[in-house]
Amino acid sequence: MIKKTKLPPQKTIKDFFDYKNGQLIRKKDSGFRWKIGSIAGSKDKQGYISVYMNGYLYKAHRLIYAWHNGNFTDDLFVDHINGNPDDNRIKNLRLVTHQENHFNRTKEKGISFMKQRNKWRSQIQANGIKKYLGSFEDKEDAINAYLMAKANLHTIENRLW
Repeated sequence: MIKKTKLPPQKTIKDFFDYKNGQLIRKKDSGFRWKIGSIAGSKDKQGYISVYMNGYLYKAHRLIYAWHNGNFTDDLFVDHINGNPDDNRIKNLRLVTHQENHFNRTKEKGISFMKQRNKWRSQIQANGIKKYLGSFEDKEDAINAYLMAKANLHTIENRLW
């Protein structure tokens, strides 16, 4: 599981930042680097916005979700609904489990080419169980089989946490 820095309380986050259109705006001046009113954070190698606060580095989407909804347990993840890691508008963020967070993999994750049979194999995993979907002459057929299974198995239910 991914190591996450424990979030500060919602009140502390609100003391440091305002929120506007998917961005955290600094409310405190660091004295030399960050000024009041500046947009907090910078993009990391994976495309997520990372923010320094009180000497710790946090993902902006986690701070923004907590800013709006209060803190959440460490076993939950904040997911970008549209898959864009720097789109931190609150309407694009939702809480998900570790497994649900992995549903966001590329569409060809369950596709592989079997050289010895000269065919494409399609398979999917859900709840720790791999399911073989078939072998196909055409790569697009294998992808479609995976996407159909994904639509049925990799769903995120609406729920209240």
